Amino acid sequence: MELLLDAAAAVIAEQGLNAATAEAIAAQARTAKGSLYQFFPNRDAVLAALALRYADEMRAIHERAFPLDAHDLPLDRLIDRIVKPLAEFHDRNPAFRRVFASHDGPVDDTRSAPARLRAQLFESFVDRLDVLFASRNPRLATRERRRAALVAATVGQSLLARRARAQVADKKPLVDDLRRILVAYLQPLLEPEPPCQTKRRAAP
Repeated sequence: MELLLDAAAAVIAEQGLNAATAEAIAAQARTAKGSLYQFFPNRDAVLAALALRYADEMRAIHERAFPLDAHDLPLDRLIDRIVKPLAEFHDRNPAFRRVFASHDGPVDDTRSAPARLRAQLFESFVDRLDVLFASRNPRLATRERRRAALVAATVGQSLLARRARAQVADKKPLVDDLRRILVAYLQPLLEPEPPCQTKRRAAP
């Protein structure tokens, strides 16, 4: 099964989602098409299984990226700790974006499995950011904190997806820009300056 999923990922990365037919996947895996049908009833089941494998790896990255205690970690290093492994994941898995873009069909259809997984991953990531932000600034209002988590996750997802389609020379600059954007946006929220204390007037 892993060999077939590797083959499907290679076909999708090199030729696109529509090219990932049962014949093409079997040929890439150097096996008979009948071997594919022993494990998967159709092409959409292959995509669903590949999406699940990506989702499992992404969840593991989230587990490692979010520290249990982030109080003493500078904001720029904290952001780098989260962004860097996600960017590396995209580099290792060029078919990821295309697989998770396949969400045609009814909600309960097999073809929508990647879309459901994508939505679950995104919501889970927002939840993790929400908890992280609460630990960094407990005084931040719940609604504002949740909005900040949603904005940060959306910006990050969008730029990393754009980066996956960018030229090699632009990949690092895009990650650097993402870091700067997130630091500039989150610093006033998570590291607010202490309120100015009223200066006592000097005695005459």
